[in-house]
Amino acid sequence: MAAQFEQMSLFCPNEEAEAICCMDGGRTTASAPEGWMKRLVPAGEYVVMVGVHPLVLRPVPLRAEDIQEGHHYYHYLIGGQVYAGIFVGREMDG
Repeated sequence: MAAQFEQMSLFCPNEEAEAICCMDGGRTTASAPEGWMKRLVPAGEYVVMVGVHPLVLRPVPLRAEDIQEGHHYYHYLIGGQVYAGIFVGREMDG
């Protein structure tokens, strides 16, 4: 039986990761953004759902303790890296 290997890139995020909200410490699953989300937020590496709203996360050069007061709600920690989020949406034909 032949060995099976999965290629992993250090430059692409995992498909899913645990995201910790910097506001309340809540944990959720972050996943890879869809193509339309990447077109809106090219630096986006992950997306988390806040209710029914997608929040695309992009890395920022901050430490959690350096996040400005009142801005913690859209910042998440993934693997020790701080990410800032941008809410995205798209119009659907009605």
